[in-house]
Amino acid sequence: MTLPVVAIFVAKPGFEEKLEALFRSVVETTLREEGCISYQVNRDMGNPRRFVFTEEWRSQADLDRHLAAPHLQRLSEQVPECIESSDVLLLAKLAGGAV
Repeated sequence: MTLPVVAIFVAKPGFEEKLEALFRSVVETTLREEGCISYQVNRDMGNPRRFVFTEEWRSQADLDRHLAAPHLQRLSEQVPECIESSDVLLLAKLAGGAV
């Protein structure tokens, strides 16, 4: 089974555009990583301060490599000043999605 991940970030007021740019900056590189099945950043239409990543990884080891990658390390250094809250959910895939 694969490893689905949902990560939710709420921007501090006034930091929405900076946070969006930071998040967009890692998407293409991440999609080329070994073990990345899908990686998408979204913005909540009802609350434009909320950003939601939907990801799927082949394994925990692939996700761990992703989190240690230089582009993610740079992102993790820049994001804290922009966010008011965050939540990361590692999920157990039950059915559906990519085969």
